[in-house]
Amino acid sequence: MFNKKILVFILIIAIVVALGLFFNKSFAVTPPFGGFVTTSFYCSCSGNFLLTIGPPLGGQFIYNNTPQFLNEQLPRLGVWALGLYAPMSIGCWVPAGHGCIQIGLPLGTITSIVGTSL
Repeated sequence: MFNKKILVFILIIAIVVALGLFFNKSFAVTPPFGGFVTTSFYCSCSGNFLLTIGPPLGGQFIYNNTPQFLNEQLPRLGVWALGLYAPMSIGCWVPAGHGCIQIGLPLGTITSIVGTSL
């Protein structure tokens, strides 16, 4: 009886370790976002878009023509978006006077995984 419990415990540990070897470790450092795209603003100096995503996991994010899954609707206003973002970004830069200024306060840059609704 005691040996069966030890065997089951060792088997569970082995399965957890084996599964951990197959997961992509990059997903662990890229938090998710998801919600309705409420604003989409083109940043002409930096060549990207500043998107405002509503709840449930919203905020402002930078979009740099990241490859998309599903319906490929970003940076279109009014679609639902779901994906991952990197917590750092270059920001949204727009012309001002003889140079450029940064606007918005993005949480990060949308990374390699993003999908949208119709």
